[in-house]
Amino acid sequence: MEDPTTPRRSTRDIVKMMSAAVIAVALLAGVGLRVARLDKIPPALAQDEACDGYDAYSILTTGRDHHGNFMPIVMQGFNDYRMPLFQYSLVPLIGVFGLKTAVVRLGAAIWGIVDLVAITIAAGLMLGWPGAAAAALIGALMPWHLEVSRYGIEASAASATISVAIASFFLWLHRRRALWLLVSAVSFGLTLYTYAISKALLPTLIGLLVILYWRELKQSRGKALTALAIVFALALPQVAMLIRYAPEMQAEYHHLSLFNPNTICPGCNSEQTKLAIRSIPYLLAANFASYFTPSFLFLTGDGGDHWTMLHPQGFGELLPEQAALIALALIALFSPSRRRVAILIFGWLIFAALPATLIKPLGVGYVPEPGKMPTPHVMFNYDLPREPITPSLLLDHPDSRHEVLAMTPWILLSALGFMVLLDLTARAPALRTAAVCLLIVGIIFHGTRFIRYYFEDFPAVAAPYFQYGIKEFVQTIDQPYSGALPVFITPRINQPYIYVLFFQRFSPAAYQKSPVQQRPGLFGKVLGFDRYTFVDPNVPYLLSLHGIFVYRGDDVTPQPPDVSIRYPDGTVAYQVVVK
Repeated sequence: MEDPTTPRRSTRDIVKMMSAAVIAVALLAGVGLRVARLDKIPPALAQDEACDGYDAYSILTTGRDHHGNFMPIVMQGFNDYRMPLFQYSLVPLIGVFGLKTAVVRLGAAIWGIVDLVAITIAAGLMLGWPGAAAAALIGALMPWHLEVSRYGIEASAASATISVAIASFFLWLHRRRALWLLVSAVSFGLTLYTYAISKALLPTLIGLLVILYWRELKQSRGKALTALAIVFALALPQVAMLIRYAPEMQAEYHHLSLFNPNTICPGCNSEQTKLAIRSIPYLLAANFASYFTPSFLFLTGDGGDHWTMLHPQGFGELLPEQAALIALALIALFSPSRRRVAILIFGWLIFAALPATLIKPLGVGYVPEPGKMPTPHVMFNYDLPREPITPSLLLDHPDSRHEVLAMTPWILLSALGFMVLLDLTARAPALRTAAVCLLIVGIIFHGTRFIRYYFEDFPAVAAPYFQYGIKEFVQTIDQPYSGALPVFITPRINQPYIYVLFFQRFSPAAYQKSPVQQRPGLFGKVLGFDRYTFVDPNVPYLLSLHGIFVYRGDDVTPQPPDVSIRYPDGTVAYQVVVK
C-alpha cells in the first residue's frame, strides 16, 4: 500500500529544489552585478571613497591613518571621525591589488555580497526555502542594495554585520549551538565599528530580540549572558572614545542634527530661530515619514545632493513588486505562526528609521530646487542665501545612506509577504502558480530595467556629482610637465587634496611629515601641501611666473587651456593651463 505522505513529501522536495535553484541563480547574478565594471560605475571616485581608500593605504604602509593616528579605532577622515572597520577591511585588498578605484569599491562589493548571503540565510531560517529564494532574488536586483554595494564607503559593511548577526542568531535558535550565539554577539559588536548611525539602532534591535525570544534566551541563560558581555566588551572602546573626545566625535551629528537651530534655520535672527525650534516636532515627524513614502520606496528614491548622486533618478529604492508583498506582509501580524517574525521585521524597520529621523538629509539645507536634480557641487552657487528647513522639504529629500540599515528588513518583509501569498493561495494551485510566475517576471523585468539604466545611462548623468575628471587631470599633471612646477587647483572640488593623495599614490609617510595648511574644525579644508595649493587659480596665475593651474570647466581662463578634461557627455569638466 502506498504511503499517503509520499506526495506531500515529494511536493516539498520539489519546492526545495526549485527554491535552491532560484537562490543559486540569484546569488550568482547578485555577485556579478556587484563586481562588474567597478572602476567605471559610479563614473568617478567620490571624496569619501578616496579618503577611505587612502587611509587603508596609509595604514598598510605606515600603520597610521593619513593624519598620523596609530591604528585608530576611529578614523579622523575629514575631521568627521568615521568608524574604521571598512577601512581596515580594505587593507589586504590594497596590499594585493594596489590603490585603485575598483579596489576600494571591491571592498564594498564584498561586504554587499556577504550581506546578500546573510539575508538569504536569515530568510530561510525565518520563513523556509521559498522565503529564502524570494529574499535572494529581490536582494540581488533591488536598486538600493545594488548601488550601496558598489559605493566604496562603510554603509555596506554596516548592513552586512547586522544581517550576519541576525542570521547567526536564528541559526542558534534552530540548532542551539553556543557558537552561533557567540558569532551573533561578535557581529553585533563589530557593527559599532562600521557606521556611526548603527550605534542608535543596535540597543533597540538587541532589546527587541530579547523581548521576542526571551523564553529561548532564558533557557540558555549562561550563554546569553556571555553573548551580551561580548557586545558590551566590544562597545567599551567606542564608549571610551566618545567620553574622551566628545566634541570631536559628536561634531558631525551636531552639524546635521535637527535639534540644532543653526542646522534647521541657518543665518536666522532670534525670532526666526524661536519659530524654528517650535517646528522641531513637525520636522522630526516629516523626516521619519519620508522614509516610508511611496515616492522614496517605489517611484523616485533618493534625490541626491550637491556632492553625490548615488541613486539614479526615476527609480524607487525598492522594486515595484515589493509594494504588493509588503502589503501582504501586514497579514502576518495576525498569523500565530508568523507573528513573532513579523513583529521583529516591522520593529527593525522602525528602529532603522530613527537615527535617520534625527539628522538632516544631505540633500537638504541650501536653496531648494523643486522639480530638478540638485546642481553638482562643482557648479553650484554657494553665495545664494540658505533657507530654513521645512517639513515639506524633508518629505521630499529622504537620504538612502542615512537609512541604509533598513535595506535588510525591507527585503525580509518582502519575503514574508511572499510566504503570506503562498499561504493564501494554498488551496488554489493554479492561482498560486500564476501569481508566483507573474511576480517573478515583474521582479526580473523591473530589475533588468534598472540595471540597464544604471550601467548604460547613469554614468553620464552622475559624472559631475562624482567629480569626474580629477583622475584625468592628475594624470595630465604627472606625465608631460616638470615635477618641480607648483600646482594650483580650484577649491570648488570637494576635498581636492584627498584626490591628489589617492591618484598620485602620494607617500603616506611623506604626507604625515610634511607641513599641511589646513583649516580647523569639521570638514576642515586642506589649503595646501607639498607643491599643491587649493585656491582660485586666477590669483596665483597673476603672481607666479611658472605653474600648473587647474580651472573648472565653465571658468574663464587667462589663456587658452593646454588640456581640457571632458565629461562623458562632451562638456568640459576641467581646464589645465601651464605657465
